[in-house]
Amino acid sequence: MAPLLGSWDGEAPKSPHQSGSDSVSLKSILYVDAYDSFSYNVVAMLEETLGVKVTVMTIDSDWPDGNMHEFLRHYEAIVLGPGPGNPNLSKDVGIMRDIWNLRDAELLPVFGICLGFQSLCLHYGVPIERLPYPLHGQVRHISTASKDIFDGLSDVEVTLYHSLYADLDALSRSRGLPSDDLEFLAWLSLEKGPGPCTQIPMAVSHRQKPFWGVQFHPESCKSERDACKKLLLNWWRKALTFNKTVGRGGYAVLAETIITPHEDTKCFPNVAYEMLKWSSSTSTRSAYRALNGGNWTAESISEVFNRPGAPTVLFQSNGRYNIISVPSPGSWRLEFEVELQKLVLHQVGGGRQTVEDSLTVAQVWDALRYLMEMKKVNWGCTQVPFWGGFLGYFSYELGLACLSHPKGSAQSPASGESWASTSPADLAEQNPSDISLLWCERSIIVDNTTGGIVVQSTCESDDLPYGWLDETLQLLEKRSGVVESSENADTEFLDSILRDGHITFPEEATYKRQIEACKAELEAGESYELCLTSETSINLPTPTTEADRAVFPWKLYKKLRKYNPAAFSAFADLGHAKVVSSSPECFLNWDRESMLEMKPMKGTVRKSPEMTMEKAREILGTTKEMAENLMIADLIRHDLYGICGSGGVLVEKLLEVEDHGRVYQMVTHVKGEVRPQQQGYAVRHMPQLKSSNMAVHGLTALQRCLPPGSMTGAPKERSCVHLRNIEARKRSIYSGVMGYLDLGGAGSFSVLIRTAFTRSSDANANKDNRQTWRIGAGGAVTTLSTAEGEWQEMLTKLRTVCNVFTPSETAA
Repeated sequence: MAPLLGSWDGEAPKSPHQSGSDSVSLKSILYVDAYDSFSYNVVAMLEETLGVKVTVMTIDSDWPDGNMHEFLRHYEAIVLGPGPGNPNLSKDVGIMRDIWNLRDAELLPVFGICLGFQSLCLHYGVPIERLPYPLHGQVRHISTASKDIFDGLSDVEVTLYHSLYADLDALSRSRGLPSDDLEFLAWLSLEKGPGPCTQIPMAVSHRQKPFWGVQFHPESCKSERDACKKLLLNWWRKALTFNKTVGRGGYAVLAETIITPHEDTKCFPNVAYEMLKWSSSTSTRSAYRALNGGNWTAESISEVFNRPGAPTVLFQSNGRYNIISVPSPGSWRLEFEVELQKLVLHQVGGGRQTVEDSLTVAQVWDALRYLMEMKKVNWGCTQVPFWGGFLGYFSYELGLACLSHPKGSAQSPASGESWASTSPADLAEQNPSDISLLWCERSIIVDNTTGGIVVQSTCESDDLPYGWLDETLQLLEKRSGVVESSENADTEFLDSILRDGHITFPEEATYKRQIEACKAELEAGESYELCLTSETSINLPTPTTEADRAVFPWKLYKKLRKYNPAAFSAFADLGHAKVVSSSPECFLNWDRESMLEMKPMKGTVRKSPEMTMEKAREILGTTKEMAENLMIADLIRHDLYGICGSGGVLVEKLLEVEDHGRVYQMVTHVKGEVRPQQQGYAVRHMPQLKSSNMAVHGLTALQRCLPPGSMTGAPKERSCVHLRNIEARKRSIYSGVMGYLDLGGAGSFSVLIRTAFTRSSDANANKDNRQTWRIGAGGAVTTLSTAEGEWQEMLTKLRTVCNVFTPSETAA
């Protein structure tokens, strides 16, 4: 039998966040990941607080060389992480069960969090049952025994993410007794109804073995930081006490490569070299000319330089910078379809050549990283965020294909499996490409704050005297006071088409059933939050002339931009894909130096004469609304920690209400710092990330963080599987992201919400002379949601875009 614990104070931990050069001397902890979307928060918490090195392996991993005992000798302790599911199901806990069955001579300290806590309780005879109501994303005070790992802590505020609990009452009802092996150390008073409160166990320790667990999430950004830090330090001292007493330690630290992530191992794609050849006219400088503005707008500039129907992207970044693509002889487009694994390159200028290749999703990201590295631009106007590179979008399904999946799980949510309820409109040929990017050597930037205009190009010949830069500057100067308004003509043109439109809204009964289906999954512990969405389709007559067909999406965008100005308005005409967007939400930004930032939105209130900011804050300050945002805040912290590593992530804003045009939104702002020599755990196996080029790191962050957590829920992977089954459709462009990849190293992407899109096809247009636009809308479903409340929230978001498809004389 292992000796009793707590007889020795233990050694103090090293200072948190050791440098990479000191990592060899750090003590090691093994973290078992249950495919949770908070795992890297836990890893960072351990490394920052305890000054240790953490190794991650998933619950479905095989023990290296089949020898668990020998492998575990190299670690001072194990942390069993949180995750979705039920500890009664072996697939949801996997190798956690092996830990509890270690022989006494093989024991090492264990700390279980949430699912890990439940697994410990279950192993020692305490039933795990459903709570009367789940507590996902809720911040509560717990009382403690003020001893053991809670020494000096009597009342702690913590974040909860659970719908199951250790039911001590069930033991007494079945004439059983709580296991003599376990001692419970903390409790939550839970109101079940009009009667007295029930005490729910929140922490446990084994009386003889070095096992501890907590039901709450100490890693959450709303858990009481100092208290949770002290809790961990208390546990760590006891863990070291045990190891010193039984003589554990002295084994060499294992190489991280002994546990390899599930990665696509196909060879580097040859098409990347073709992409480099197509970009040969792009130099390492972005030459530019500056103008103080005049009466030019981004829309009027785009109309001068972009022919209707030609590949065009206009993207507004952070509400300040409008980035307008301008065609050049070296322009080309990239398209990729996930299901077909087909990448196509289209020349826009020159010989109109097309190249096709078969690639995996991982290979596409490798090709993009390679091109951005090889074509890095070192000089340009430092006042603007984009010097040249790619403009375009990545779809929701592309994001699904980037998720990790347990061994033996069903095909990924984006794969080509059978969709039982797929409608003809959702067939592959009816969906735009999953990636569509335009290579831009020439671009024009409009600064909304200063009114300044920057004309720029990465083509050396454009910078010659009387070259394209000089010609364009002269054109803008000459016509700066001659910007004619065509608003009335645009309105008349759009109304002539919109009057014969037919809008198919989501069925209320169906959507409400889907909400209840989401809540059933939440109550079962399958997810903490599910971001349910619906689709509205607008069927319109196709303009009779080619010129009118080409200009219709652009005029629609201008109407949307005026109706709902937004920080990330965007327009794209890329082959068959047409996108008009007025998104308020930043997905991911990064600068040219080292900083990544994400700004998820969760919680929406529609503006009205009676709805003030003060009232909106009151509504969005409820438990339900704050829980929605908090869950996504913790999720994106996990995403950024996976890239930036311990000590590299900071929450700048948490649960703040902001004014966004026609709605009030609750916003969180999280930043991460990229340090090539100290990478996050999710990317440590990628040797190409030793680069100092932020374009490479930004692309990797994009790959690892898609799809947007604000559009999925948490944990992301399990939530996406359930949403796929409940929604029974492809979201396509909606819920994806749109923005730019700057050759200078920067990038910015918005979440494609408040967006309409279509896949145009000449063949279809000739067949029925109709076009179909699609609009997605939805909201985060929690266990506190009501079907009526979620239905109304979805309609509020839908109106923002749908009203643009209403003729002006009847528009709301």
